[in-house]
Amino acid sequence: WRQIFSVMELPFHLKVCCIYLCAFPPSIEISTEQLYQLWVAEGFIPYNSEETAKHYLKELIHRGFIQVSKRRSGGTIKACYVPSIAYTSLALMARKTEFVSSIFSEEESLSNVKRSKSDHLALIHCENFCKKFKHLRVLNLGSAVLDQYPPGLENLFYLKYLKLNIPSLKCLPSLLCTLLNLQTLEMPSSYIDHSPEDIWMMQKLMHLNFGSITLPAPPKNNSSPLKNLIFISALHPSSCTPDILGRLPNVQTLRISGDLSYYHSGVSKSLCQLHKLECLKLVNEGKMRQLSRMILSEYKFPPSLTQLSLSNTELVEDPMPTLEELPHLEVLKLKQNSYLERKLACVGCSSFPQLKILHLKSMLWLEEWTMGAGAMPKLESLILNPCAYLRKLPEEQWCIKSLCKLELHWPQPELRQLLRAFEDMEWRKSQMVEASYIAAIWLSISTVISALIRSILFISAAFWGHYFEADLPPVMPW
Repeated sequence: WRQIFSVMELPFHLKVCCIYLCAFPPSIEISTEQLYQLWVAEGFIPYNSEETAKHYLKELIHRGFIQVSKRRSGGTIKACYVPSIAYTSLALMARKTEFVSSIFSEEESLSNVKRSKSDHLALIHCENFCKKFKHLRVLNLGSAVLDQYPPGLENLFYLKYLKLNIPSLKCLPSLLCTLLNLQTLEMPSSYIDHSPEDIWMMQKLMHLNFGSITLPAPPKNNSSPLKNLIFISALHPSSCTPDILGRLPNVQTLRISGDLSYYHSGVSKSLCQLHKLECLKLVNEGKMRQLSRMILSEYKFPPSLTQLSLSNTELVEDPMPTLEELPHLEVLKLKQNSYLERKLACVGCSSFPQLKILHLKSMLWLEEWTMGAGAMPKLESLILNPCAYLRKLPEEQWCIKSLCKLELHWPQPELRQLLRAFEDMEWRKSQMVEASYIAAIWLSISTVISALIRSILFISAAFWGHYFEADLPPVMPW
């Protein structure tokens, strides 16, 4: 266990960030993205400086105040928590300095809270809090389901972070757009069909997080782009027009969710306007399954992309020829129903020059995968889940020196033999322990399932007076 240093020994910039962790319950998992946004909103970190926030987090982890609970596929920290031992000392310091105040019942009075020192409160069953705390900078009501947009929020002029849980909300209120200091707007349970034009006046917006949001066309009398907006989830594809995306010049992370086939023309031609886009997630939610397939070859992706994820796109053309030329792509995830055919081919000798992580999920019918010599030279992690019909991996893959993680779920016998031979290579032994372990576990489970099914068939056949040999695959993917 890493030694827990005294809070008082921390430099001031780390001390305030550290004590602020008491705003969360002990040992609860905290999203690092949310934590960064809160630190910025409270003024602990310079405006629009996420790199500084990441540095502070790593420093607090090193000192033992925070533990990592989840990492992304690329290795960056996704979630963390405050250990109980550290939380005790932080809570004591928070109470002494009146840095954080919590109200848990109606009997506790708000009058005892010093408003000059408490700009972020956990408010439960409290009426008229907008009038009492006009200098509030952070308001998180995400844990309470609301029937409607709460009145009075327009009075919180200094508000920088707002999280609400209103599943029934379809239209974004115009009064919300008067919060001109707002940086983060989180309404993940709301699917907004209509937003007021005044949203383009919110020049300090950095993060928009909705179940889905439709942005209006920018007003003709206002040509100012939202220069500070770097994160949007999930943008409805009807908003992916040159006029709208052209006003979002600095977006780095974008999730688009909706009928991508119906709005194919706008989405495919407009993405190239996002010159700083790094992470893109495309989720197809077409209502008519046969008519909702994308044509990926017509998409003009910005060359700045480092991460790409496709879900439910039902591609019938091989996506690899389109994607292999992206010069900076490091993470590629083809998730459920993203590709429906049986063959994948990375034929270019210099395809995917920077790719480090490849995740192929729920490609139930994939049988053949080929690679050109020199393709994916920097690949570190390969995950195929499941690969029930894949007979072999490309020969060229075994020559990739950087490959250190290989996960194959429900592999065929031919593929298992190749894996065993691969593990026997002296220079691969230490790197392929994970692959051996996972393959062995799935092999054991699948063998048991197959044996059980055969036993049931045999008993049933004996009962009915006849027996037949079932044509079962050696490994069942379901």
